[in-house]
Amino acid sequence: MLVSAGVTVPCFYTIMLSYLDPTLFPDQYKIYELTPSQFVYPIYKNASSTIAQIALAEVPYYKHNQIKTIQIYLRDPFDRYVSGVQTYLNHNPEFDRETALKFIERFLFLNSHFSLQFHWVVNLARHSDAWLQFKHIDELKDTTTQMWNTLTRDQSLIDRFQYNHKLNYYLMLDKVLYEDFMGQTASFHQICAHVQHKYPALYKEVIQRSKDLCGVLD
Repeated sequence: MLVSAGVTVPCFYTIMLSYLDPTLFPDQYKIYELTPSQFVYPIYKNASSTIAQIALAEVPYYKHNQIKTIQIYLRDPFDRYVSGVQTYLNHNPEFDRETALKFIERFLFLNSHFSLQFHWVVNLARHSDAWLQFKHIDELKDTTTQMWNTLTRDQSLIDRFQYNHKLNYYLMLDKVLYEDFMGQTASFHQICAHVQHKYPALYKEVIQRSKDLCGVLD
């Protein structure tokens, strides 16, 4: 067990074992004050730029542990993944597209634009024990007239990834958030317990495997 921001947290989402870990689980993160009683944790590709623009302020780090409930806006997992890959390719035109896609197909999560929404929630849990309130991204659209960044979906990417069985397996973690916890408020511990109870194979392959790796280092 380790302590971060005054919160005791299991090591499986604090110890970093690969070069990619600081990219997918960065020490720096943001929480925005949307209204005096609403605090939002933005996720890339889930209107994070809009949230930053319409927020009253970014909450300073020393106040994060004072927040009791944090809102998280979720998006359809597969649609977000494809959108994130598309953004990544657009931001890196120097990469050979086919080579980059082959690496993505093999390793799945190389950048926070298309890492799992579950990864983002794990990273927040590293720093905060606040309750997590999950909302559909469309609810945010109803609260603002702010223009949204839109990107016409690349059909070739949809065709390429929709039958990637390994990707669809990991996206189940996002589907747990998107389908089982949408509109609910829960602790991160409750989410993990739910995965362990309802999706034991997924829990064993992803979460328990990470805990076992960290257990070697204890």
